[in-house]
Amino acid sequence: MAIVQGAMFLFFGGGLLLVNYNSLTTGWLPCGPNGFKGRLEFKRSEQPIGFWLMFALYGAGGVWLLVFGLRLLAGQVEPLPLN
Repeated sequence: MAIVQGAMFLFFGGGLLLVNYNSLTTGWLPCGPNGFKGRLEFKRSEQPIGFWLMFALYGAGGVWLLVFGLRLLAGQVEPLPLN
């Protein structure tokens, strides 16, 4: 089970870091649904504080997921319980 969970965490962590990296060229970060208005986006030119805050959160989350996935695959931490 640790292999499946480790691979999943590596996939999602890499995905978050890829979204973060692409935001540097596109200038916006997606942030989930915004009700009936579509999705919530933070644009670097219009909302710089929100953009950089989400950039930091995406970066920290991606790095945490990558490190946790690598530690799972290395056997340093126990897999999450499946109840």
